[in-house]
Amino acid sequence: MGHVTTESFPEKPVIAILASIPLGRLLDEFSEKDHRILPWIFALFHALARQQNYGYDIHWITLSKLVSKPECRHINGQTLHIIPQGSIALDLLTMHLRPSLQIRKLLDSIRPSLVHVWGVEESYAMACKNFKGKKLLSYQGALTAYCERAPQVFLFRMQAFLERLAVKHYGQITCESPWAVDRVREIAPDSDVSLMEYGVEESFFHLDRTPSDTPSCFFGGTIYELKGISYLVEAFRHPDLAHVQLYIAGKGSLTAALKAESTPNIHWLGAVSRETLQQHLSSAWCLVHPTLGDNSPNIVKEARVMGLPVITTEEGGQTQYVKDGESGYIIPIRDSAAIREAVLKLTHDRETALNMGCQGRQECRALLNVNRTVEGCLTRYRTMLNSDF
Repeated sequence: MGHVTTESFPEKPVIAILASIPLGRLLDEFSEKDHRILPWIFALFHALARQQNYGYDIHWITLSKLVSKPECRHINGQTLHIIPQGSIALDLLTMHLRPSLQIRKLLDSIRPSLVHVWGVEESYAMACKNFKGKKLLSYQGALTAYCERAPQVFLFRMQAFLERLAVKHYGQITCESPWAVDRVREIAPDSDVSLMEYGVEESFFHLDRTPSDTPSCFFGGTIYELKGISYLVEAFRHPDLAHVQLYIAGKGSLTAALKAESTPNIHWLGAVSRETLQQHLSSAWCLVHPTLGDNSPNIVKEARVMGLPVITTEEGGQTQYVKDGESGYIIPIRDSAAIREAVLKLTHDRETALNMGCQGRQECRALLNVNRTVEGCLTRYRTMLNSDF
């Protein structure tokens, strides 16, 4: 009698990805409550849905205030674990103890071959810092650097303290700008830090520029000192820029004080929808981003892929998208006169603004394609899973 044999298949490598996930884009019941985009996370999720091409068992882990108890969903061949998120302030003051315990328990149950953590602002990096297996951190904030460049509230400083505790435990770290690479090396000198762009949401690639008939500039971001917003307002209060309109989108601690001293050419929009943001970017002659330090601000990346010239400072990762005098101007920090001079040059006439925006646009579009981010992740997964470190 012949022997019956069964073919055995090797187990798939388990990858746990911990990130703030745009649940509204993945699950219908959250669509009205979660409007976040996070294009690189969304694109990676859908790329891994074709996991038969990669052979991985994918587990996503996310914290959310939209659930009251842990939930587990199976979507497109992947497992999504949603953990209730409590008070962020309490989590910071307890060094993320509660969510860390929940995350570690979950990791013990799924036993990942590789852990990929996105960001240092929430609990994920602290929760996984002592994970003994292979782990990858994709750095998003630069919290310690921000505290060094502008005053921050206590909880932000606490986040920066925890950033320094966590980051040094990761041997493999990705950053989205050379500036961020340098900042990480300051706090984690022994880590292997590499550059990986986090791409731009697809809709920005399809926007047409329709600059307004009269000169206008746009700023989008948090209204606080780190963004250099007070120097921007000071520049536009000068009589030389009275004919140029400035539209400011965002909210923050400096809004009331700066609004009170604004001139009629400065318009405060508050928090705006993505559609309104895109309309203002389309009609603006340029984006002005006078930051005191930034990792790689989305607003600059979005402006550049749609062909908008940018005036920004020399401090931050956004400088890699702007060539001084060609696709915008790079100026010193804390210099309202330099802002004013750059705006006058760029708004001299409509054609200048259009032509400068076209310079380097294709390079930025190639660099900031979200599929490039996905491939960067997949390449690192393959390399790390096949390595002995």
